[in-house]
Amino acid sequence: MTNDKPLLGSTTTVAGTRFRAHGRVDMWMEDDVLHYEATGPFNEEVFDLLAVAQLGFLKTLALDAPWASICSLRHSAMSTPSGIQRYTEIMQSPKPPSFVPVATAFVVGPEIEGGKIMAPHFERVYKLINRPFQIFETMAQAQQWVHAMIQAKRPGAAA
Repeated sequence: MTNDKPLLGSTTTVAGTRFRAHGRVDMWMEDDVLHYEATGPFNEEVFDLLAVAQLGFLKTLALDAPWASICSLRHSAMSTPSGIQRYTEIMQSPKPPSFVPVATAFVVGPEIEGGKIMAPHFERVYKLINRPFQIFETMAQAQQWVHAMIQAKRPGAAA
């Protein structure tokens, strides 16, 4: 990980399947933002591990207020077609309302392999689940947007 926050969840802590996962996703909570650091390229097995790791992590949190997520991509955004299909299936699966962020941002700098190629695939996934989603080049941009989305969902916020 590239930050000094304690690692609270990771695909590396979940027992794998008979096929090796390609990619890694680490996660931690910082105030009202769930951060993911995803290092690709990715295959469907890593998304299966992510589903397990994320569920276990979310169960440890007391999520009783609006929150958002930011995924920072590292090295590569590329995924196999079966990986994107699996990610779509996982994202469409039912979840308890408290486990659903009000918005998701991806941070994909220009140096990330396949960032422009994969952007439409990620946008399609989030459109399918009707979740506000945007891709930004910097963490500062992503944080500004998700905090505005969180604030808009807080009780008493202007509709």
